[in-house]
Amino acid sequence: MLRLTDNERAVVEIAAVAEHVASLTAAAAAFQLRPDVPRAPSDAGLPGALVSLDEGDMPAESAGILAEIGDWARQSLGVARAPAIWRALAHHPRLLEATWRKDRLVLGAGALDEMVKGCAALAVAQFRQSGYWVPYLTQLLRTRGGLDDRGIVEIAGAVVHYVSF
Repeated sequence: MLRLTDNERAVVEIAAVAEHVASLTAAAAAFQLRPDVPRAPSDAGLPGALVSLDEGDMPAESAGILAEIGDWARQSLGVARAPAIWRALAHHPRLLEATWRKDRLVLGAGALDEMVKGCAALAVAQFRQSGYWVPYLTQLLRTRGGLDDRGIVEIAGAVVHYVSF
């Protein structure tokens, strides 16, 4: 096993990032979501999505979490509203809240900082060839972490290298 650190908590955090992002890529594919980050569409839904992304169609119980996610998205992604994945999950308020809380826990700073976890998340999304999560996570790393083109390519290079094994 490749060890980035001697810290056992950090090893567990990387495993949690990989599991969490892998499950989110499956959800985005299941809903057939098209990328809406880094640009936010002006309409309420994206063509091809299998569930409504119009916040007016969501249960009222989802409003508070969607507002929290929207605030985070403005600061972290530079977009004007909650991204499509979160609006899709809003049809089930408890699932939305649980997934969002897990996202913040898994991708937030711990033994590893947010930038390291974000890079690991992007590598998982690249490996899974997620048309939704690759642009989302790239935008997150560019906006919050200042990652440039060279850094994005370096992550892809590591994925290409390890996939070849």
